[in-house]
Amino acid sequence: ALCSEHVGTMLTEFATNPNEKWQAKDAAIHLMFGIAILAESAGQGVSQVNDAVNVMDFFTTHIFPELQDANHTVRPMLKATALKFVSTFRNQFTREQLTALMPLMISHLASPSVVVHTYAAFGIEKILTTKDLSTKRIKFGGSDLKPFLEPLFTSLFGIVDNVELNENEYVMKCIMRSCSVADADIIPVTQIVLEKLTAALGRVAKNPRNPQYNHFMFESIAVLVKSVCSKDPNLTASFEGLLFPPFQTVLQMDVFEFIPYVFQVLAQLLEYRPADSGLGEAYTMLFAPLLTPTLWERKGNIPALTRLICAYLGKAAAELSASLLGILGVFQKLVSSKANEVSAFELLQSLVQHVPQELLAPHLQSLFQILMMRLQHGKSARYVRLLTHFFAVFIGKFGGQAYMDKLNAIQPGMGLMLLVQIWLPRLQSDLPAVKVEAKAQVIGLTKLLCDTPALLSEPDGQRVWSQTLAMVVAMLTSQGSVLAGGGLGGGKTEAEDDEPMEVLEIGYDATFSHLHFAKRPVQDPFGTIQDPAMDFVKAIHALSQSQGPGRLQPIIQQGLSTDPKLSAGFENMFQKAGLNL
Repeated sequence: ALCSEHVGTMLTEFATNPNEKWQAKDAAIHLMFGIAILAESAGQGVSQVNDAVNVMDFFTTHIFPELQDANHTVRPMLKATALKFVSTFRNQFTREQLTALMPLMISHLASPSVVVHTYAAFGIEKILTTKDLSTKRIKFGGSDLKPFLEPLFTSLFGIVDNVELNENEYVMKCIMRSCSVADADIIPVTQIVLEKLTAALGRVAKNPRNPQYNHFMFESIAVLVKSVCSKDPNLTASFEGLLFPPFQTVLQMDVFEFIPYVFQVLAQLLEYRPADSGLGEAYTMLFAPLLTPTLWERKGNIPALTRLICAYLGKAAAELSASLLGILGVFQKLVSSKANEVSAFELLQSLVQHVPQELLAPHLQSLFQILMMRLQHGKSARYVRLLTHFFAVFIGKFGGQAYMDKLNAIQPGMGLMLLVQIWLPRLQSDLPAVKVEAKAQVIGLTKLLCDTPALLSEPDGQRVWSQTLAMVVAMLTSQGSVLAGGGLGGGKTEAEDDEPMEVLEIGYDATFSHLHFAKRPVQDPFGTIQDPAMDFVKAIHALSQSQGPGRLQPIIQQGLSTDPKLSAGFENMFQKAGLNL
């Protein structure tokens, strides 16, 4: 009550001479923050207010009039505080109130005061991420923003284009968020927005000095590419025409802060190119320089370069046959370093997925030798996870016999030994948490079980076969597995991507700045197989038929006997499929 009285006194003082006594109202608003807010976070705003304080009444009486005042020269600091009030209490406003506030917020982007237009941009960006606390859905979304897009972008780029102002990261973040929320509604103004962004890129490339601003600028470009080209891949050519010249400038000037960003957006554009368009002249000319060793010596380049090479392989692997040795050389360099092993396996999986088998086959033996050498000299939990995922994908593509042959050529019995000592123990202690990885394991191991007859020819092989079968059944039926239930119904997809920007805080990272909106789409190496459980059941059934009656059942029982739940799960899958052994 005492504080409320003090607020009232200061507001009365302000009313006697608003232009001279603005500090009194400014202090009153800040005191109001102190007495009204019970719980607040920087990312989510105020989640709990003091019931004894009528925040909305205070807003209507004292804040709204300040925002309605279109005279930018009058009380700018008070206007900034009023804008801060809106962003602070954004959760407490209804969708209708936010709709009424949006044109007022946009009008203050035109203020010559850096503080005012920064608070306006900051507030708009926060409103666009505000969720309804009860439904958890975005409160002010794309359809709400659509009527304001033209004045919003005009005002935001009015600040960006003003060379007398420093690069304002809050303004650029607001551009990024507005493009993201607008989604397909951005298409009519895409060209002008992209031209403004590339002009800004041209200016800052001469002297990059604000990493956050630069990051949000490239995120804005990436979200435009995503919003437009995902809807119409034929528009990719227009983006290439606008983006290639400034990107070439960045590469020629060797603006090392920007090069990883350029590679990520180039990869994104390449992936969106129409399926029948091939690489085109510009991408073809760019490829050979990408394998230059000096480029790969900068740590910050490696994830982005890998992403770009994978995009090339995904789009036109057969066209790159002349460069295959160079790509394999890059892989060998990457896999020798623990810091770069994730990128190494990303590249290796793309090679196996996309390069025609007859081109890759002559190099497989040396690839397996490199992998086993690294396992021997630098084994770690992450390396084992990456290696076993790769082997699952490899078997899914090349078959179980190829896996056995390549490893046994290095050392007799190595295929079985690796399965028993490395692969199965890894799965027992560390089940894949991502669906596509678990799916790859099931499909790869199913092929190993059913396409490798030598496994069933002697007792040791039969024992390993039964252990492997039990592991596959566990991945498909155990409560903790992301594939439990037999399909792809639980767990993370890794593409849970569009929780995106409302929750994820994007920004610059000094080691490698990953562009959220240029994120590589989740790669399912076995996209044509919808139900790995059904695939497994049919394969086991076919194997049983080929082996003759009664031959396979004892080996299956040996593997499942340790856990009644596995036996029940196995039988349940066969019943669902309408099959029996």
